[in-house]
This record gives sequence, C-alpha cells and structure tokens, in this order.
Amino acid sequence: MIDRLNSLLNIFDVGDIRFFFLVAKKNLRNLITLSLVLSLLIFIISLNQQKKYLSKATIVIEPDDNKIVNIEEVYSVETQSNRINNQMAILKSDEVQEYIVKDKKNSMKFKSLYSETKQNFFQRIFTKPKNMDQGFLKSILTNNFDVKNIPRSDVLELSFVSNNPKISQLALVSIIESYQRYEIDSKIKITNYANQKITERLKELVAQMDIAQKKLSSYKKEQNLVDTGNVKELKIKEIQSISERILEAKKNYQEQQNDLLSIKVADGDIDALLAIKDLRSRDEISNIKASLTANESNIQSLSLIYTDKHPKITQAKDLNDNLITQLKDILDENIQQKAFELSNLDNFIKLSNEELQKSTDELRVIEEKEAGMLKFSREVESSRKLYESFLQRVKETNEAQNLQVSKLKIIENPNLPSSPFSPKPKKNFITAFLISFLSIYGLLYYREMNSSVIKSPEAIDSLNIPQIGILPRVEKLKRGFHILQMFVEDGASSFSEAIRSSRAIIESKYEKNKSYMVTSSNPSEGKTTYAFNLALSLEKSNKVLFIEADIRRPSVLNGFYQFDKEILGLGEIISGSAQLNDAIFKVPGTELDIITSGEKRFDMSDIVTKDQIKKFLDVLKMEYDYVIVDSPPVQPVSDTLILTQASDYNLFVIRSEETRTVSFMSSIKKIQNVGAKINGIVINDLDTSKDSYYSYYYSYSPNYYYHKS
Repeated sequence: MIDRLNSLLNIFDVGDIRFFFLVAKKNLRNLITLSLVLSLLIFIISLNQQKKYLSKATIVIEPDDNKIVNIEEVYSVETQSNRINNQMAILKSDEVQEYIVKDKKNSMKFKSLYSETKQNFFQRIFTKPKNMDQGFLKSILTNNFDVKNIPRSDVLELSFVSNNPKISQLALVSIIESYQRYEIDSKIKITNYANQKITERLKELVAQMDIAQKKLSSYKKEQNLVDTGNVKELKIKEIQSISERILEAKKNYQEQQNDLLSIKVADGDIDALLAIKDLRSRDEISNIKASLTANESNIQSLSLIYTDKHPKITQAKDLNDNLITQLKDILDENIQQKAFELSNLDNFIKLSNEELQKSTDELRVIEEKEAGMLKFSREVESSRKLYESFLQRVKETNEAQNLQVSKLKIIENPNLPSSPFSPKPKKNFITAFLISFLSIYGLLYYREMNSSVIKSPEAIDSLNIPQIGILPRVEKLKRGFHILQMFVEDGASSFSEAIRSSRAIIESKYEKNKSYMVTSSNPSEGKTTYAFNLALSLEKSNKVLFIEADIRRPSVLNGFYQFDKEILGLGEIISGSAQLNDAIFKVPGTELDIITSGEKRFDMSDIVTKDQIKKFLDVLKMEYDYVIVDSPPVQPVSDTLILTQASDYNLFVIRSEETRTVSFMSSIKKIQNVGAKINGIVINDLDTSKDSYYSYYYSYSPNYYYHKS
C-alpha cells in the first residue's frame, strides 16, 4: 500500500509518503486542535440553523391519446423529452400556483401552519415578521418546489422544502391537486373553444348549402331539366340500336354486292346462278329446281322403255323446256330484285348514319347539361356531408366535456417528513473536521515544502539517508584565505574540524578505491567547497583524485587556481582531444591530483553514456584510493543524473536556510527515478549560534562521528 502511494506521489513529484506522515506527526496537535475548533463552530452554527423538512411525491403524467401520423414519433426520444419538459414547466408555472394562492381554504391552512412554526433564537432576533399575503405564499411555492424526471421514464419526482413538515406535505398535495384542476380546466376551455368554432362553421355550411341548392334549382330551370339521368340512358340505348342496324345493313349490303358480282360472272349460266346461296335458297327457285330434277329423272326412266319420239318422252321434254324457261324468268326477276334491294340498303345506311349523328349530338347536349347540373349537385352534397360531419363533432365534444379526467397518476403520495433533512449537525461536524484537517494540513505541507530543509528536517528523516557532515557557517575569512582551501589554510578552524569529522565518517563507513560524487539541488549551495576540502583532507593519508565534472560552470578552474600552461580537462577527455595523463595536474602545495573541467563546454548527456563514465571511473579507482567527483547541481542540468548512476557513492549537500524542501525532494526523486540513490547528506553553512533542530548535533565530538551505523 505504501509503495503504491509512493508511486502516485512520484508522478506529481510532491514528496515521499513518509514525509507526509512526518509532517502530520510534527503538527498533529495543532491540526487536531484547529480542526476541532472549526468543526465545533460549524456544529454550533448547524444547531442554530433553521430546520428544513423535505416532502416527496412520485407521479406520472400519461401522454394524450393522439393519433400517430409518423412512425418516428413512436420511437422519438426528443418528442418524449419535450413532452416531459413541458409538463415539468407547467407544474412550476404561475397558472398552477394561482389555483393554490386564490383558494382561500388552502391559504388559511398555510397561514395557520406558518404561525405554528417555531423560530430559533437567531431568527427571532434577525428575522422581520412577514405578512402572509398571496405574494409571499407564491414566492414560497416558487422557491421551495422542485421537480425532476427519473431518467428513461415518464415518472416525475416532486419535492418541497419547508421549515415545517406539514407545510411541505400540504404544498405538494396542493400542487398536485392544482395541476389536475388546471389540466381539466384547460381541456374544458379547449373543448368550449372547439364547440364555438364548430358551431360557427355549421352556420357557414348551412348558408353554403342554401346557396348551392339555389344554384342547382336555377340551373335546372334555365336548362329546362328535371332529372337527366333516364333521358341520357334512353338516348344511349337508341344510339346503340342505330349502330347495330347500320352494322347489319352494311353486312347485307356487302353480301348483295358479292351476289351481284357472282351473277355478272355467271353470264346467264343457270348452274352458275344456282350456285349463289341467296338465289338457291329462294322457295320458288328451289321448287322449280326440284320439279326440273324430277322431270329429268322421269325422262331417263321413259328413255329406257320408249323411243325419243314417243309421245310421253316428247311431252316430258316439252315440260322440261318449260321448266327451264320458267327458271330463267324467275332467276331474272330475283336478280332484278337483288339489284333493287342493294339500292335500298345503300339508302338505308345513309339515313341510319344521319340518324346516328343526330342522336350523338343530342346525347352530347344532354351530357353537357348533366355536367353542369352535377357540378351544382356535388356542391350541395359536399356541403351536406360537411354539415353532418361537423354536427357529429359537436355531439362528441359535448360528451367529452362531461367526461374530462386528468392524465396525472399518483404513484407515491406526498409524505410527512419525520425528521429534517437539513441541517445535519453530526454530518456537518464530521465533514467540517475532515475538510479543516485536510485544508490546514495542506497549508502546513505547503509551508514545509517551501521552507528550508533545516527548518523542516522531516524531509531528510523520511528518506532515511545518513548525515555524514555538518559544516558551520564561516562568517568571515581571514585575509588571503579562500573557502575552497580552508582546510589547508586554516586547519584549526571549526570548519576544518567539521571536514575532518566528515572524513572520519567516510573512511569508517565507506570503502576505498571507490568514486564519490558530490552534488546539490541548485548552484551556490556549497557542493564544490565541501568536495574540494574533503579531497584536501583525504589527501593527507590517501591518494586522491578530484574531478571537476561541472563542465558548464567550473568553480575550481575559473574561481581559484591558475595554471601556467594550457589546461586540458574532462571536456577534452570526453571529446577525445586529450589523453587521461595529459589532463591530470597537481594542486600546488599538495599531493592532490585534479582533473579540471577543461576548456570545452557541452552537454555531457549528449556525448557520453553512464556506462562510458563508469568505465572511466573504474580505471581511475585502480590508481586512486578516493575519486571525488564535483558534479553539476541536479535541478538546472541533466549531467548529474548520468554521474549518479556511474559513481559508487553519491553525497548530497544542503545549504542551511537556502535549500528549500521542495527543491531537495524533487532532486532526490530525480536521482531515484534513474535507479541511483543518495548515500549521505552534508549540511552546509549552518548557523550554530541559533537554537535549531541541528544545534545539538554540532560540537567537537569525534567519538560521535566515528560511530559506525
């Protein structure tokens, strides 16, 4: 759990969880005291606040039974939402409230309940008496009533807040009843308005029917018509009959023409003429033909018995000749008769066509007259049907007016609150305590994070990092002395003694042939001063190399020592323009070897990696007992993050009253985030004259410093 909280805090770079607990522990008494005071104040205020009671009711307002004209209306969420919003607006409307305000019985109940409501001490002092008029009652209903829609449903939840539970319940009951009255009255108004409009329309229809009937009568009179329906039908039948006669006549005419043509082709040949069906079928011709055939049979029979000159045969032949002559005469008469019939048929067809044209013209006139009459008849019929329809609507609206009911259905009746919902002193007390505790703690934490590390030692304590040195403040340097070589120039000073104490701790706590990187949060916190003086103290009995790794802002090379030749340093080694042996120099007057920053300036993280730096330091550790690396500060540049991963031990310098906790914690987080750690902390520039957290640590006591942890 602690690791998870730490990972969360690492994201925001606001400190360690142990630091949170240490800050809380340090200020626990003040935190609890102030939080309790504020919470008690809130508790007392809550006890003296006006109690509020909440009454609730649940209703549903069914939709009107309107005809659906579009299938999208069935599934439209927007349509349903608009309808519900409209109902909610009506519940809060002035018209619904007017029913309550103007109801004298309801108003008296509200006034009675308000007069029974008890007021607390503050209300009696600071609240002015209010006149319970209609305006005040309406403002109470408006300000304390609320309605909400339960999502994805037609259900509405009503609520009313008051300082009297009975008023809350009464208000909801009155609002529901007023809405029902408003709904029914609105429907009755709409029905009355519809009746009025329908009645006006009926009057208009009656007038239109009268006008249409008059127009129809006038037209019949002008056209001399009574009812053209049967006349038209008879005329149509007459035309059909004439047409049939014409067709039949034309058929006969064609047959007669064909027969006459055949007669012409026969050219007097009796057999050819008898081949014509019409001639052959005539009775007189068929009778003569039969007689002729019988006589010819008789002649043939007589020829078998008698000779040709026999009187019977002669008599039979004479009869045969007479029959043939008679047949020719009859055929000639029939042929003349057919010619006469053909002429008659032609005249008949012409007369029939004239009669058909006349009948057609008469029918057209009848139809034109009928069309005009139908126009006026339709007007009359249309007005009559509209009149009947509106008359039926009047009956329906009259019946609906007597059957009006509200669409509002009560699911849960307004309840009578048994206890106030506000204020809640216990809940307010707990909430105020938590908010006060967290707020005050936040302010204290902000103060601790922005104060110096020395004034707030919890930051150091939370990290469990050992302190390997406390350097006193050097108020004034002797003439000609420099703080960088204080250990050499003023060996009897308290500063030099503090360096010896730190050296003793390092020699006893850490191993030889290791690299030691010294850094700080920001520039000017004394890291170079401590690192160089530590190297000078270790040089007394060890072989030591000091590396000035702050390439961008060197202090040793630029600030103090001046060499009489070209200085090759770490920059040249990294860039490959110089060998290691060419870049190592002796500090004048000592046996301390030094690699300065050199002349080249660049971002170390862009050129080398941690593995290359580590290999470089490993080579130096084979030659030296201690390799002291003076690195850049953590916050401004990224070079330090590479050096911390390559060094064996990392020492962190804090300047008293200068290094802020937030900067210190942020630097530690950065180093930890790259997988490195701080092995020791050095407190620099400590004013030992003040009564501070570290005052009792600082004294000349070698036994303390040489104690192994």
